[in-house]
Amino acid sequence: MYGDHQEEQDIGKVFDFNIIKRLFGIMKPYLKYLIIASVFLVIAAGVEVLYPYIVKIAIDDYIIKNGRKVYVTGTEEDIVEITENTFFITQIQLEEMDITLLRNWEKENKLSSERYYYFHKDQVDDRILSMVADRSELFEEYDNLVLIEYSNLKLLKTSDAILLRSKDISGILRIVLIFLGIIFFGAIANYVQIYLSQYAGQLFMHAIRSKVFAKLQSLHLAFFDRNPVGRLVTRATNDVEAINEAFTQVFARLTKDVLFLIGIIVMMMMINMRLALVSFIVIPILLVVTFYFRVRARSIYRLVRAKLAKLNARFQENLSGIRVIRIFTKEKDNLTSFDGVNKEYLTANLKHVILMSFFRPLIEIISSIGIGLVLYYGGGQVITGKVSLGVLVAFITYVEMFFRPIRELTESYTLLQSAMASSERIFLLLDENIGVVASQKARVIKQIQGAIEFKHVWFKYDKDWVLKNVSFKIRPGEHIAFVGPTGSGKTSIISLISRLYDIQKGTILIDGIDVKDIRLPVLRSQIGVVPQDIFLFAGDIKSNIRLNFSLSDEKVKEIAAFINADKFIDRFPKKYDEGVAERGVTFSTGERQLLSFARALASEPRILVLDEATANIDAETEMLIKDGLNKLIQGKTAIIIAHRLSTIKDANRIYVVQGGEIVELGTHDALINKKGVYYKLYQLQSLQSRSVPEM
Repeated sequence: MYGDHQEEQDIGKVFDFNIIKRLFGIMKPYLKYLIIASVFLVIAAGVEVLYPYIVKIAIDDYIIKNGRKVYVTGTEEDIVEITENTFFITQIQLEEMDITLLRNWEKENKLSSERYYYFHKDQVDDRILSMVADRSELFEEYDNLVLIEYSNLKLLKTSDAILLRSKDISGILRIVLIFLGIIFFGAIANYVQIYLSQYAGQLFMHAIRSKVFAKLQSLHLAFFDRNPVGRLVTRATNDVEAINEAFTQVFARLTKDVLFLIGIIVMMMMINMRLALVSFIVIPILLVVTFYFRVRARSIYRLVRAKLAKLNARFQENLSGIRVIRIFTKEKDNLTSFDGVNKEYLTANLKHVILMSFFRPLIEIISSIGIGLVLYYGGGQVITGKVSLGVLVAFITYVEMFFRPIRELTESYTLLQSAMASSERIFLLLDENIGVVASQKARVIKQIQGAIEFKHVWFKYDKDWVLKNVSFKIRPGEHIAFVGPTGSGKTSIISLISRLYDIQKGTILIDGIDVKDIRLPVLRSQIGVVPQDIFLFAGDIKSNIRLNFSLSDEKVKEIAAFINADKFIDRFPKKYDEGVAERGVTFSTGERQLLSFARALASEPRILVLDEATANIDAETEMLIKDGLNKLIQGKTAIIIAHRLSTIKDANRIYVVQGGEIVELGTHDALINKKGVYYKLYQLQSLQSRSVPEM
């Protein structure tokens, strides 16, 4: 019952420059929004990188403001000498000093283990100086410099400690306000970036979806013969959405993450090169894991897409054939079949889940190892005084932040791959050969007379010839019929007259002009087709008759009355405004047939093609249809394809088609007298009444 459509072809490059170039070509009118969004994206990334550095400043300059004593006989370093052979060096100065010199001082015990809070007398008010004088046992005074061991700060009263560190508290308040201001500024930058990129993305989706729809409208029918409807709908919906997601999220996130990583690396190296290098030790491990993930994710993603395509095809087929399924009570069988396909898709997705379940914790472990290395090495440096606590806190934060975009980049990989695959499929559609096009010398003919001629026409849909060396002439105003067994090529003939397909060999002429030399809209506007399978669009009755022709409501009613369609339309409560469900399923076959007559008449064609127009209709409706049909073909060239041979007795000429060739032609009486293929067909149809006319 089902065919497994292979929706997805092998995915090409994850990042194809040619596809990106074409996408930006479509995006070009909206690039100004993306450029502005990119500026704010850079601002947002830069602001976020500043957060740990601001915390470092708050810790080192205000929360833990300290220094240490150095006992040396003399030094060339720019530090303060507080007594003979004793110097005071701040933490900031310690970090800037040569590492070799610091190691020598530690080995020789020339660097004090105690840490001191310090301030200068000329930078504080008299209340603090009075407190120093009152608690002289806790403070050490050296000219303009005052020191107090950090362990002694807790011996001060709370009010005295607050007074002593009032400038530090004010400094922290300023840092907090600056921090909040930066956060607010970053939030605004993020808002503008997200809004503009999403706005551009919506405009982009609108543009590319319009291109896809316009392309589908122009493609030849052979393309639709080999492509399921569900697949084509996916192009204009899911694939376009995937591209939009890549443009508005993945590329924005990718840009931000790359800038973010660069900013983090630069800040870490600026703050402390050695600690930064220690942090980067885990990067090779990270690269190996990420590469493995990329390879595995690629293969699993292909499998998921293939199974999803199969699932969508099954969905579309079941929904389209729901009436047949209900009639033959195949619900349980279909459910079992669908469950098998659904499980295949589930299994493929579970493989992806397992991969992500393995990858994300592994990234967390690598991140924790990086933080552990920073804690081990940086903690030792803090203890020895080579690194401040603020630097260590900033580095731990930076390492954690460093792995965040790494996780996002790997997740973005799948989205980027999906977008590239979707883009490739959409451009394959947009690049599809239209197939049926007018020649360069095509012209506009205001009014055709209705003469039709086939000259040695050969035609095939795929490999086998459907029509073989077919030739015939139809004069303007003639009513001719084509009959023959199913699959003989009758419907192909009428499809070729409208150039729904192009022939491989031979010539088709309308009024002596090759159909390839007539502009397609002009040609098809002069040919009215009433197919056997009538398609009605969702809407109302009058819109289905009008089909966008500029006809007044009165003209629509006049046309309907002319071909007897008004008799059933007037029975509806809303009459011509009565709603029409999808495909007109609420109308009978005869009612749809009469509406198709009205639709054909609305275009005022010179050539009328009727494909089994009276098939499968009850007797009462058939009388209405026959009367409408006679009115419809009056004064027009009419081509009738019919299985009911009794309906074409009055045709000027009947062509009998068999195996893609015209094997007989003539009037009804002449073909009966000939007792050939037509006679046998007519005899078979007459067996039901046990009456074969004697001719």
